[in-house]
Amino acid sequence: MAQGFWARLVRRMPLILAGATVVALLGAMLVRGESSLGFVAAFVVLLPLTLASALIRWWPGGRAARTACRQERVRRALWMLAVALMISAVITLVAGVAWSGSRVGNMLMVAGILLLPPAVVISLLGFLGRRSIELRDEVGADAHVELETNAHWAVFLPALVVLGVTALLAIGPFGVWGQGAAAVLYLVVLPGLAIRALASFVNSEAVLTDRYLHVASGLLWQRVVRFELRRVGDIGVRQHWLGRWLGFGKVTVVDADGHAKVVPGLRDPAGLVQRTRARL
Repeated sequence: MAQGFWARLVRRMPLILAGATVVALLGAMLVRGESSLGFVAAFVVLLPLTLASALIRWWPGGRAARTACRQERVRRALWMLAVALMISAVITLVAGVAWSGSRVGNMLMVAGILLLPPAVVISLLGFLGRRSIELRDEVGADAHVELETNAHWAVFLPALVVLGVTALLAIGPFGVWGQGAAAVLYLVVLPGLAIRALASFVNSEAVLTDRYLHVASGLLWQRVVRFELRRVGDIGVRQHWLGRWLGFGKVTVVDADGHAKVVPGLRDPAGLVQRTRARL
């Protein structure tokens, strides 16, 4: 019984977080005094967590999430959500400027600014889903697949850490300087890290067959490269301490002509390198 309860809770977590995000946004606009700042901080934390939970729900494999991003109906829903967020941001910003100086106007301006990064990130996710492919489908049915790997869920950790620091600076006793730093992190640093994480999550893959090593990665466009094993000059892995602990890292493949391909965020990169070297 308890196991079934937790399973249902995990499935509904994105909806629960989305509802809490809406409550936080309404509280930021309607509640007076210092409490409104707490609602704003909650909104800053909850909105990205809502988006992240929709992806981490498919942990640890990520295939279901990446496949879903490529489905037409999911991409259409993402575009609609991005457009809705962008329109909401514009409306709240315009209304905030119109009532500038008042409490409601200030809250509307803050809410509009906070809605911009999620709108950009969700738009990119819909774009990535359209441009990305499932590398396994490109290998061919007659090929013998020896190893297949994709992006690790930990590619989202840097963005989540910055999100936590942003919330700490926004609600902590750091005054105007803390709030200014939080604004820079949220509007500049966090979207950049989120975009890089999403690109790795959707685009980074590797498939080793009996004759070829197929790798894919990219930021806005997924680039697929097929290395013939007898022409692979070198293959290596780069991991920092967190990557060694959780089991993810960056793989670099160099062919005999010196052309290189880097694939970031792969799970078990050492295993891929070891199996590939054994085939050289």
